[in-house]
Amino acid sequence: MNSSVWTPLKFPFYRTFWICAFLSNLGTWIQDVAASWVMTHLSSSPLIIALLSFANSLPLVLLSIPAGYMADTRDRRKVLLLALALMFLASLFLGINVYNGHISEVMLLSLTCVMGIGAALSGPAFQTVVSDLVPTEEQQNSILVFYMGINATRVLGPALGGGVLSSFGPSAAFWMNTISFFGLILFVIKWPLPKRDFAALAKVKAQPEELAMLFSIHNIRLWIEILVVTFCASCLWALYPTKGRVELLLNSWQYGSLLGCLGLGACVSALFSKKLMGGATAQSLALAYLFFSLGLLSMGIGDSYLWMCLGMFLAGVGWIVLATLMNMSSRQLTGKSHLKATMLGVFFAVFYLGMASGSVAWGFMAKLE
Repeated sequence: MNSSVWTPLKFPFYRTFWICAFLSNLGTWIQDVAASWVMTHLSSSPLIIALLSFANSLPLVLLSIPAGYMADTRDRRKVLLLALALMFLASLFLGINVYNGHISEVMLLSLTCVMGIGAALSGPAFQTVVSDLVPTEEQQNSILVFYMGINATRVLGPALGGGVLSSFGPSAAFWMNTISFFGLILFVIKWPLPKRDFAALAKVKAQPEELAMLFSIHNIRLWIEILVVTFCASCLWALYPTKGRVELLLNSWQYGSLLGCLGLGACVSALFSKKLMGGATAQSLALAYLFFSLGLLSMGIGDSYLWMCLGMFLAGVGWIVLATLMNMSSRQLTGKSHLKATMLGVFFAVFYLGMASGSVAWGFMAKLE
């Protein structure tokens, strides 16, 4: 890989942001493992377990568009601090209640929903951070380096989560996630935001031609395709806890490593992204669907830990390509928009609508078996 890819890390504020975001994402993956682990101890119902994914996705469905508008027209520092505070407190309360043995299905789902609210509020605002911290000519590399860090946490976080679960218990995993927010909170407080006229921004509205473009027949087809893909794909996140913990009785380290295998597949896919996504979009999509489908098939018919690992790895290879292509297709719609974060909020809302509705549907179907 060309060394110039790492040039954005030479800029102090970008480097600080990258490190803080890396640690926060690491904590999030550690908590994800702990949350699903705790839920499988509270209930063996596939529907109840699948509701954990639903509770995390629902706020992103309802709030992504308003959050995008807030990022476009309000003080992003205040928006981000509110979002980070919500996630910090939710993670802290989860750790305290799990440690004291006072956790219940309703409490776990409710606090997971609060985490989702924070993620929904912060998502569009953080989309603007990366591009604000580097010169224009380095923006593409800054995004690439940022997502390389995210993919690395997909591997390290779940593996660490499994180790923390087996060594210190689930409450420690929640507290680790709580601590991981400190860096981002301090960064946002000290972030040298460019000056903005908030009074003028508050009056900015989407132009009729922008809305017509966003909801044209061609783009409605794109939203429907994204909805269908995420609805079907959500079965992985909705049902892997039931398969791994309830059916196969995996220990805490094995269970945590499943998400690590998913992240490892995503990392391998990212390394070969130019080959996987460099050709025709239709061919790239076909390969992604094939890998993801093979992963689901492996997890469906497999009856061992190794089959689950293989399935998660293959699914990770396919999913990162699918998610990237969907995101790129949506970003192309925002090129001339005055409210880019708002327009991207439509993509997030559709994306997580499929994830949320699919989680409930697949959990209900698994319960009927």
